[in-house]
Amino acid sequence: MRGDEEWVDGQVKRAIDHGYVGFCVMVDMAMFGRRERDIHKRYRAPVPPPIGPQSMMYAAAVNWDGLARIRDRFTIPLIVKGIATAEDAERAAALGIDVVHISNHGGRQLDQGRGTIDVLPEVVAAVGGRSRVVVDGGILRGTDVLKALCLGADAVCIGRLYAYGLAAGGADGVVKALEILETELRIALAQLRCTAMDQLGPEFVRPAAPNARAHALSQYPHLKLDLGSY
Repeated sequence: MRGDEEWVDGQVKRAIDHGYVGFCVMVDMAMFGRRERDIHKRYRAPVPPPIGPQSMMYAAAVNWDGLARIRDRFTIPLIVKGIATAEDAERAAALGIDVVHISNHGGRQLDQGRGTIDVLPEVVAAVGGRSRVVVDGGILRGTDVLKALCLGADAVCIGRLYAYGLAAGGADGVVKALEILETELRIALAQLRCTAMDQLGPEFVRPAAPNARAHALSQYPHLKLDLGSY
């Protein structure tokens, strides 16, 4: 959300005119987080983020009335990305939001925030089938996909995974990454003695202590890596 109501309406209309099948509003970044990983590696964005108290005023001003206005004015399916509590999920579903997208912006915005996989069950319960539920956040293996589906997600989104494939082998690398993901998913499904996705359920998963060790892909690469433990 980088502009006023007129600007937002223009973006939605452009999406519709160009044949897009959904419009996503991101609500998980009212202000840029202090991304220690980016600081450590001296990352510079191609387009530097806006700086100052007014830089994120439009994003910070996103509210339920604004989402309702978009819902009422346009017929394109509406996705709200960044839901992180059952209360917000309930409100989104009651508003007629088509897809509730659970996301914490890759864990880069709020330190010590809850993981999306932890939030997923309560969001599914709050939505109660009125909206589709999508989740992202660390989906890197077929077993990650299965865990999300077991806990009630309708779909998952991947970010870093396809980027790794792209960096390693271009378009062919992306295809290969997705093929590996599909193979892992099929194997894990078979190992659970399931022959279809609709046989998955919460009985196949249980909570476990989080893995907070620093590694090359973690948010804390500046910590000394204990490579001997891998």
